[in-house]
Amino acid sequence: MTQSPLSRRAGMLSVTAAVLIILSQVMRLVVGRLLGPDSPATSAHTVTYVLALLGMATLLLALTALYTRESAALGRLGLIGYVTAFLGTLMVAGDWWFEAFVVPMIATAAPAVLDLPPSGSLLVGAIATLGLYTVGWTLFGLAALRARVFPQAAALLVIAGGLAGPLALSPPYQIPLAIAIGWIGLTLGSESRRRHTAATTRPEGNPRSTRRAEVRP
Repeated sequence: MTQSPLSRRAGMLSVTAAVLIILSQVMRLVVGRLLGPDSPATSAHTVTYVLALLGMATLLLALTALYTRESAALGRLGLIGYVTAFLGTLMVAGDWWFEAFVVPMIATAAPAVLDLPPSGSLLVGAIATLGLYTVGWTLFGLAALRARVFPQAAALLVIAGGLAGPLALSPPYQIPLAIAIGWIGLTLGSESRRRHTAATTRPEGNPRSTRRAEVRP
């Protein structure tokens, strides 16, 4: 079966997403601890969430690449998990965009707004985001575990990352999922290198037979 250009890059995209997410999660912890309540008004806050946004964007590509690569084996459960996880991750990316570009302005002009508890449409949006993220990644992990298309331990870690979804907007609770996706990416990368090595070292034919064919009248 011919793979699409995106699915052929599933390993690279998965590792890149893992690195970006883990780095942004660590930066959120460090920036929050060093700068305290004033951090939303700083450039460090913006840089941290731009990095988180790039991580989510790459994760969307990695998720799509992983699903299209193994869609037949993942089945209907995998499709439901993929679509739901995609929507939930997309909504988390929207939150990181808001944090990167809108929150610094609010923190400068009206910092008291950031201290208000979520309510109304904001609360509904947060529940929808975390619900889709949790259900989607949990189902995708279950489909991968059942299909055995990725390392079983990594699939279990995807499920754990999905179950941590209700806390996904707070660090460091995206790290388990990031480690799982990176693990899968490294596995796919090593498999690709092994196939490439096998293809380049495969004998091209029996030279004795070739010589017989050349002298045959």
